[in-house]
Amino acid sequence: MTDKKVFDVPPTSEPGGESVDPAHRFAGDLPVSRKKVGKRGSFSSSFPPRAESLLAPETAGPPPGGAGSSPGPTVAKPAAACVIDPVFERQRLLVLLAVMVPLALFAFWPSLNQMVRVWHVNLDYGHGFFVIPLIALFLYLRLDTYPGTQRRLAWIGLVPILLSCAMRYYAVNQRFDAIEQWALLFWALGIVWLFYGTRVFYWACPSLLFMVFMFPLPFRFEVILRHRLQEFAAKFASQLLVFLGEPAIPIRNTIRMTTIELDVAAACSGIRFLVSIMAIAFAAILLMRRPWWQNLCVFLLVPPLALFVNAIRIAMTGILLEHYKPLVQWFAPQKNVDAAADAFSGIVAIFVAFGMFFAFIWFLGKVFRRVEI
Repeated sequence: MTDKKVFDVPPTSEPGGESVDPAHRFAGDLPVSRKKVGKRGSFSSSFPPRAESLLAPETAGPPPGGAGSSPGPTVAKPAAACVIDPVFERQRLLVLLAVMVPLALFAFWPSLNQMVRVWHVNLDYGHGFFVIPLIALFLYLRLDTYPGTQRRLAWIGLVPILLSCAMRYYAVNQRFDAIEQWALLFWALGIVWLFYGTRVFYWACPSLLFMVFMFPLPFRFEVILRHRLQEFAAKFASQLLVFLGEPAIPIRNTIRMTTIELDVAAACSGIRFLVSIMAIAFAAILLMRRPWWQNLCVFLLVPPLALFVNAIRIAMTGILLEHYKPLVQWFAPQKNVDAAADAFSGIVAIFVAFGMFFAFIWFLGKVFRRVEI
């Protein structure tokens, strides 16, 4: 009976100088670039990027003893986790750019033309020009987790494509522009799912959903929402003024103070703040790569934060017009006093909103830390 020999595998040394035994390593503990792992509380991911290789056991060649000898020792050897063919990736991307993108432009050109006009005229949707470049940026920043294109077509991707065609057919017959615009989102999701596979679809879906911010709200829904937000902003701002010691009485969309009557117009309803902060929150969620419950907390914070900051802006405008009207006129002699006070309050409110939002993100990163055991 032969004696069993124990082969000691020398421990590997990681870039930080720490010695790690290969037998106790797994995919999550693979060494990654320190530039990819950010500090806790930052926008970088607290989780390592996709591992380029996994350790797979391999049996060494036959020992010098001959064919009848026992097999060689088991040695850990890196094995590719996901092989990505650059040539195939470029070919698939070329097909999309040469065939599917022109086809989408031809099919959805009326909707795109109408959206561009709305972005140019309505300042509440002026951010629509930056949606597509931001989606490309999000995908680029997430390339470290790219799973690789599936060789075969994923025919299940035809489901959202057919849904997009049905939505567009209904919208054209019923003259419902909002449905026709939303059909573009399902078309993009279906194309990615069909040509790139399920894994890439799950990888790109969060970034592609950012397209919702390029679609204007339906007209009837927007009118109702603006009216509700105007009344709420007037009541909330009047409560802030009373808290600060200023007499204020809300009457529908107006606030009566001592010497002035502040009108909360449709542009002051807060939709611009709401949409802008929601877009920033969505972008932060994509870049942070934190646990889902933290992302949910960040997204749920947006509506109350936007309404609160809009009320602060209205209250600040009322205080400026009530007590500092000559000072506002001195700083903006060429403008109307009301417009100058509103513009100054809007600039201050933007900094307040962004400061509160990023302070909340920093708070989540400092309080809830990932502990490695």
